[in-house]
Amino acid sequence: MTQTPIDAAARREVPYAFQYTVPDEFVRLPDPGAVDGWREALARLVPDADEEQLDSATQQMRAALPGFTAGGDDTVDLTAMCLGTENVSGEERLSMGLLAVTVRLSGHHDRLLTAEGIYRAKYEKFFAGESEPQELDFDLGKGAQGRQDMLLAAKLPCGPGVMSASLRLLTLPARFVSESGVLDADSPAGAIRPTLPVASLQLIVPAPRDYCVYVTISTPSVFLLDSYCGRLAQIGRTFTFDVAQQNL
Repeated sequence: MTQTPIDAAARREVPYAFQYTVPDEFVRLPDPGAVDGWREALARLVPDADEEQLDSATQQMRAALPGFTAGGDDTVDLTAMCLGTENVSGEERLSMGLLAVTVRLSGHHDRLLTAEGIYRAKYEKFFAGESEPQELDFDLGKGAQGRQDMLLAAKLPCGPGVMSASLRLLTLPARFVSESGVLDADSPAGAIRPTLPVASLQLIVPAPRDYCVYVTISTPSVFLLDSYCGRLAQIGRTFTFDVAQQNL
């Protein structure tokens, strides 16, 4: 699946001109507020589901999606999901991941300085409470790894980028808990909402100027962290920026 978010560029003060390819196992999702397209997307993800199951899955997904893709002033270019199984040590395990590609204005004119600034900010956020994070040194990236976070300054074919992977406990949004029926209707308003371990993988790619692209994968399949890191790297390797469209 190749995305080219250039058609809508003319409607923006800063035109977004980039292309990237998403692995085939990801199915594009409609906007959370959209009426059409949800049943078709969920039917591709869960081909054996009946009508009632599709209705329930659609309701839960639309309730949960804003909590995963909200990014303040970010413009959402794509949300997609993969759902299936992968072999882990000879056992088939559930593989589920939610992908979001968003754009955020930055006003920068130097990609390398912007990437360095993003790296330093994430480093301070991730490792402020750790004395000696482990240094990482790869051919295409250097960085650090701590108890719950990994951070890399990456060399992509399109230029510099910053890649991170974090393990966290996610508290399910109240709206999702209510609409999905995880808590009984008679549960008190202050009832403790369920939590689940989630891996959040992110690649930030500064454009030649003015904006950055954020590619984020969230997955509860934390035992498949390496697999999803590979998918994120695969997307990063396909990124190109159409400089001519930006009138640089």
